[in-house]
Amino acid sequence: MTKGDAVLNFINELWNTTADFTTTMTKAIQQYRMTMIRLFKILTLFAMYLSSVNAIAQDKEKNIKLQHLSIKNRSFSLILDSVVLHEKKCHYYDSKLLFSIYIKEYEGKVLLPIGSLKDINNLLSARSYGYFYYQNHLFIVEGEIYEDILSNSKWKRNFKYLDYNHPDFQPKKGEKTILYIFNDDSFSQWQYWYVNPEFVLAGKSTSCN
Repeated sequence: MTKGDAVLNFINELWNTTADFTTTMTKAIQQYRMTMIRLFKILTLFAMYLSSVNAIAQDKEKNIKLQHLSIKNRSFSLILDSVVLHEKKCHYYDSKLLFSIYIKEYEGKVLLPIGSLKDINNLLSARSYGYFYYQNHLFIVEGEIYEDILSNSKWKRNFKYLDYNHPDFQPKKGEKTILYIFNDDSFSQWQYWYVNPEFVLAGKSTSCN
């Protein structure tokens, strides 16, 4: 082999080695880029998951600010006296029993359903606008504002509740969620009509004697 052939062989080997090195580095760079792209996608999906979980949590636990109300009508106070007195005879009664009042004006009369409940999470909703305490029981009012019966004050209070209607709601470990439906005869309900200035009992449902 002549000296010239040896030089050519060396140049060819060097070229092949360089080409192999370049190919290897190109593949390594491509693999690195693909790995970083996959990692970026995973991190993006994880961030979206955390955001959706946070949004769901906000939907499950809600806050509502209610206006403090005062009883303006003396006859209505007497009705509430009879409601609370009746509930004290019931097997489910305790000092934490809650009450709901719905006010709806209809053809010149005012419909007032009153019901008892145990779970404030079933009592509060976006339709609730006011509250008051009577005989140490919390009453939540929703529907329409009717100041002949209840008047607004300047005070407001924030209430927290869990939205059981949210499709992703799950109780915490060990907790039991009991849903009380308004027309469940485990609790009592009254239907009053208010025709100024009289209250007329239209119906009553109770499991208590």
